[in-house]
Amino acid sequence: MRKTILLAAVCGLFLPLLKVSAQDKIDFGKQIYPFIKSGCVQCHRPEHENPERPGRKIKPKGGYVMTNAESLLAAATEDGVKFIAPGKPDDSRILQVVKLPLEDDHHYPPEGKAPQWTDAEKELFAKWVAEGANFGEWKEDPDPLTLPTWDGKEKEPGTTETAP
Repeated sequence: MRKTILLAAVCGLFLPLLKVSAQDKIDFGKQIYPFIKSGCVQCHRPEHENPERPGRKIKPKGGYVMTNAESLLAAATEDGVKFIAPGKPDDSRILQVVKLPLEDDHHYPPEGKAPQWTDAEKELFAKWVAEGANFGEWKEDPDPLTLPTWDGKEKEPGTTETAP
């Protein structure tokens, strides 16, 4: 009987903590994918018809598609560096290239092609990767060929908002 009471008391103390930490988990679809879509998907979406040249296809740059969880986890450089290395933000190529100086030839997205990730977005992405890069319910972009509009201006520092 004492063991049951003790177990109930311990569960009563720790169960709320588990609930809070689950709520603090980053939601990929709501918090991460919007800035991946605005900053990366312009060039890294599935092969599609070229609207300016009918009959011609536009292929994803480097062959990398960033509109579904499977492709994002599978993507790696020619020398094997994973784009997303779950649990290892410093080993994740996406984070490496967005942190490079804007004038570096390997920085992405290229200046003027898409909005740059803010420092807050980089930190959120790093935290998500450190947590294990869990995509949760998100499997893929339901409309990978439709891109958010961008006015060519960068977001305010510290924001994670993207254009609708």
